[in-house]
Amino acid sequence: MFCIRKLTTFISLILLILFISLLANCGKSTGIKPSRKVVIRFWNGFTGPDGRTILRLVKRFNRENPDVQVLMQRMDWGVYYNKLFVAGLGGRAPEVFIVHASSMERFIQAQVARPVDDLVRGANGIDESDFAENIWQAVEKDGRHYALPLDVHPIGMYYNKKLFREAGIVDEKGNPKPPTNREEFLDALTKITKDIDGDGKNDQWGYVFTWYRTNMYTFLLQWGGRIFTPDYQKCVLDSAENVEAVRFFTDLIHKKKVIPPPENFDSWIGFRQGKVGIAFEGIYMLEDLKRQKDLDYGAAPLPLLGKVPAAWADSHTICFKKDLSGEHLDAAWRFAKYLSDNSLDWADGGQIPARKSLMESERFKGMTAQWEFAKMIPYIRYIPRVPFALEFLGEFDTAAERGLRGNVSAETALSEAAANVNKIIKRQNEEQKRSKP
Repeated sequence: MFCIRKLTTFISLILLILFISLLANCGKSTGIKPSRKVVIRFWNGFTGPDGRTILRLVKRFNRENPDVQVLMQRMDWGVYYNKLFVAGLGGRAPEVFIVHASSMERFIQAQVARPVDDLVRGANGIDESDFAENIWQAVEKDGRHYALPLDVHPIGMYYNKKLFREAGIVDEKGNPKPPTNREEFLDALTKITKDIDGDGKNDQWGYVFTWYRTNMYTFLLQWGGRIFTPDYQKCVLDSAENVEAVRFFTDLIHKKKVIPPPENFDSWIGFRQGKVGIAFEGIYMLEDLKRQKDLDYGAAPLPLLGKVPAAWADSHTICFKKDLSGEHLDAAWRFAKYLSDNSLDWADGGQIPARKSLMESERFKGMTAQWEFAKMIPYIRYIPRVPFALEFLGEFDTAAERGLRGNVSAETALSEAAANVNKIIKRQNEEQKRSKP
């Protein structure tokens, strides 16, 4: 018994000595450098279904690049840009951030975003010719490019196949035939718009306005209209072509009554409920439709309703903090290029990749709606990239809604908006003069 106690005491003493020895060596260098990750902050506004897609890509990048840790922060687009802009002005911008092509100008002017030409043309770069010319041009100013385009998301035509069949709008094989021109479009509106319950009011519509901004911007361009003079020094929103386009649709609403008044119908919900034949909406709405199994829908390019092929579009672009350098710049570019190289995964959630090589792949051709919408890329048009974009778009949205509601004439709605935008331009010019030394 005595020997067992001595042995137990001896073992305890040895263990105590070893423990003290380990503690003593904790602060000493072993000659092995601890692993260290380069941390990259990534901000975006992907808070909807697209948020799940981008999260999967970020997690996969982190697994495949153990020396880099991407920390993603998402916030609603409504507050995102102001927070990003303030952070950039204060030198606290994230290393990588998403900006819509149409919103880039103020970030460029404030020198918040870093040019990417050296990265794109570097050893681990991307062939510039792999981007469609108008997409690559959308991130350019004064010969330099300030972002890497990730995608392009135009509006296109979604149509209800069931309603088309019931209205007899089919081809020789009996398949639904979406309109390609004004005549076919008006024919579809007339045949599909109906009073189903017999109460004297239409409750099924051939077409509805979804987002005034994207729909009306497209129509103004198709009618040959312009928004600004080429030097962006004057807003010409009240041009004759623009007035004609607004009048055309106002008549369809209030005179021919084949389009519902804007205030009386929840347009996108109506399409999803099977009460609408045609909706012009973005490819980013595809996830809504993919989850809905009881809607037989199709997708096609927009019909040519005016004189000029045109479709509103925007792009999510990848920007970099202005003073990024060294290992952080290398890690940030690796991450951005990874997103670009794998943007077919991003496209699967309801986008079109910005690179032609990916659009030409068999996998992309199997994405039916994306493939159809991508046919419009040669004539997509971005919102004018002006530093006062938010103020301009507020005026544009108001003018479109006022004109379509019929509260005022098309001329009045557009001319008042143009006058307000021209005041903004004058104020901007005066502020720039005062800021010069």
